[in-house]
Amino acid sequence: MWNGKKKDARDLLSRQSGLRGQNAAKAAARLGILLLLSVCCFSLCAFANDVKVADEAGLLDYEEEQELQERLSEIAEEYQSDVVVATVNSCEGMDVQSFTDRYYYENGYGYGPEIDGIILLVSMQERRFHLATRGSAIDTFTDYGLEVIDEEITPYLSDGEYAKAFEKFADLAEEFLEEDEEGRPFDTNHTYKKRTVESGVYFLFALGIGLFAAVVTLIMLHQQLRSVRVKNEARDYVRSGSFRVTRANDIFLYRTVSRSRIQQDSSGGRGGGGGSMTHSAPGGGGRAGGRSGSF
Repeated sequence: MWNGKKKDARDLLSRQSGLRGQNAAKAAARLGILLLLSVCCFSLCAFANDVKVADEAGLLDYEEEQELQERLSEIAEEYQSDVVVATVNSCEGMDVQSFTDRYYYENGYGYGPEIDGIILLVSMQERRFHLATRGSAIDTFTDYGLEVIDEEITPYLSDGEYAKAFEKFADLAEEFLEEDEEGRPFDTNHTYKKRTVESGVYFLFALGIGLFAAVVTLIMLHQQLRSVRVKNEARDYVRSGSFRVTRANDIFLYRTVSRSRIQQDSSGGRGGGGGSMTHSAPGGGGRAGGRSGSF
């Protein structure tokens, strides 16, 4: 009898231990699922599509594509705003703006819930390109800023120098994001000044020519003044009998007028600039800014 009771007690303890183990396993499984879902949600919200260069039209060679991919990834990660270059053979019958907006949204680009970022899409059949902005990038790349990018990349696209066009786009995107991070995005009230090595070289070249001309002029003047001697008195510089005062008058020459500017209130976009015009993007993607161009 006693042995039977001990056996029943052991069985009860065993079943209780098994239940606790099962409950612990279920709790661990639930926790794992929750962690996995959290990671997935965080990934969807915080990280954009890793492919920053989608060269479907084959405009770049392997090395050019890899270098651009690495550069755009670094910029996007640093500023948490996507920077994408895409090339396609055609817009499949859609206008380039709608096609680009849909392409950006359906391919999972953009950081955060507002899918912040900018994309440059080039369509070869239509010879058109579009710059689309989403989320915070709408304020970073204003209408004025997109016009600047348009003017900078179009000559390269027209000449078929696609790698240079995309490299220039990357440079400008980084400059614009950096300026926006400092609280002063490029706009009509804070214009972009081209910062290139070529302009610095031209400046130094012009400065050198100017200095050379100045030195030559000074040498020539010095040569002409070798025979000049200093006079001790003012009358030494006047020829005798050559100067005679016949009449003297007081003449009113000028007057001084002080003016003060009246400050006026200014209204407009962010910081008084032009800001960005937006439109409703297709595919449920919210608001978007942008600019289209031809090449």
